[in-house]
Amino acid sequence: MKVLAAALLLLCACRLQAALVRREVLAEEAAPPAEDDFFTRHFQSFSDFMTKDLAQKLQVEELRSQAEAYLDRANKQLTPLAQELRSNVLGLFSSLLELGKGKGEGQP
Repeated sequence: MKVLAAALLLLCACRLQAALVRREVLAEEAAPPAEDDFFTRHFQSFSDFMTKDLAQKLQVEELRSQAEAYLDRANKQLTPLAQELRSNVLGLFSSLLELGKGKGEGQP
């Protein structure tokens, strides 16, 4: 009787140990390899950052309005300078043309 109880106890212990090992093996098979998991995690965190966190931090509409205001201010300041530069360049070219005509008339 004692031998039967000991055999039954040994059989139960082996069965529990085998179930524990089987669960560990299944968990290892279900988990992706370490390299894939590493890249997947980092790509997912980068994707989350680009789509959610970055948009919230940057506040796109506020930046857009600031950029438009900056461009309007720059346009107002640079328009008179561009017009003056254009008139100066046209004056320079007309002076060069007149100088060329003057030299051309003097020679036979």
